[in-house]
Amino acid sequence: MAPMIRLLRLASAFVCLTAPALAQDIAGSADHPLVGRFDGSVIRAYETREFDEVHLARAPGEVSTVEGAVTRLSYAYPAETSLVQVVRNFEQALEGRGFDILLSCDQADCGRISYDVEQFGNSPAWADAFNYRYVMATRDGPEGAAHVSLFLSVNNGNVLSVVTVTEEEAMAFRMIDAAEIQSAIGETGRVALYGITFDTDQATIRAESAPTIAEMAAFLAANPDLQVVIVGHTDNQGTMEYNLALSARRAAAVADALARTHGIAAARMAHAGAGFLAPVAVNTTAEGRALNRRVEMIAR
Repeated sequence: MAPMIRLLRLASAFVCLTAPALAQDIAGSADHPLVGRFDGSVIRAYETREFDEVHLARAPGEVSTVEGAVTRLSYAYPAETSLVQVVRNFEQALEGRGFDILLSCDQADCGRISYDVEQFGNSPAWADAFNYRYVMATRDGPEGAAHVSLFLSVNNGNVLSVVTVTEEEAMAFRMIDAAEIQSAIGETGRVALYGITFDTDQATIRAESAPTIAEMAAFLAANPDLQVVIVGHTDNQGTMEYNLALSARRAAAVADALARTHGIAAARMAHAGAGFLAPVAVNTTAEGRALNRRVEMIAR
């Protein structure tokens, strides 16, 4: 398969810009502190994953997989901006932050690279196979390696990009059972539940959260006289108001799942959102932000 045709197929899920650029960033989004942003650009899509895998091209035709905390952003750029202008600015900024540029290429010399954008966004064929750029940079540091990939192309005359930041770290073990919940509640009156995750910027509980919710239900069933508060917590990406509202919706979703799926009486469970007002770690690292994104259950 020709590289250009392959590119179009793999880059088939980004936001297609058929209307004027958004006047402001989407709610809950924020630039990644390792990267920053091009002046005048706007965040059109944003997602974070506590732990995931990403495919990166370190050389033309050479793709490797890394795992860690993943942040993806898509940007739209001012009308007068060129691809080369954005690329050179990103390269200079990354090098200034200690990154090594391992690959910087265009459609003529990128080769058959499997760009890691196919699962991000929701509109077809945003990329122009005859006009695109790709940059991949990496940095080693005391907190582990970090990788940044930048893919840019043009859609209807507008420059768009996907920026993917992967911070390598070991996967945190998140499983907890009813006995451990009992122990934590007995010792401190609260328990942090990291096995409950949500779609980015949503209160939709992901399917992989079911085992942790089941253990919460088992604990509550074994302690029928106990009343609790379910509290949602976020990291500091986005405004205070946004995160307070989002964490409140997430806490309500957990209480609803316990009532609907496991028959726990709703009257036993209050729920509230704390946003980023009660961090348990710094928000300046991926690991710290992951610790701050949590659900807690507190004995009343």
